[in-house]
Amino acid sequence: MAIKTTPLTDTQIKSLKATNKDKKYFDGGGLFLLVKSTGVKFWRFKYKKPISNKETLLSFGKYPEVSLQQARKQRDEARELIKQGIDPQEHKAELEQRKQDEITSTFKKVATDWFKVKSSKGLTEITLKGIWNSLELHIFPYIGNSSI
Repeated sequence: MAIKTTPLTDTQIKSLKATNKDKKYFDGGGLFLLVKSTGVKFWRFKYKKPISNKETLLSFGKYPEVSLQQARKQRDEARELIKQGIDPQEHKAELEQRKQDEITSTFKKVATDWFKVKSSKGLTEITLKGIWNSLELHIFPYIGNSSI
C-alpha cells in the first residue's frame, strides 16, 4: 500500500530553507520538491518507465519559476502519457527535436543543399548562376523561410 502524503502548500514551500544536505519534500503522485544545500528548489517527478519498468526522474524546473500548480499540471500530463505507454522523457525529447527540425528545415536550406548537389553534376557556370538567380528572385522571397 502506498504511503499517504500530505500535499505541499505554497506557503510551506516559500518557508523551506536550505540545510547542509539536499532534502526532498513530497507532494504526492511521484512529485517532489528537491531543496539543494545551496537553497535552489527543483521540481522533480519520479516514475517507472513504461517499457523497461525502471525508475527514473523527470525535472520540471525551478521554483518559483514553475509554481506548485504548474508542477502538478506537468505531473498529471506525465502520468497520462505513462498510462498510454509513452515515456515522458522520450516524448519531451521528441517534441524538442521536432521544434528544432522546424527551425532548421526551411525551404531555403533544402534548396541550398539541393543546389550544392546539382553543382557537383558538372553543369556550366552560366546554368548554375541562372538556377540560383531564379531561386533568389522568384522563390526565396515568398517561401524561403517556410518550414518543410
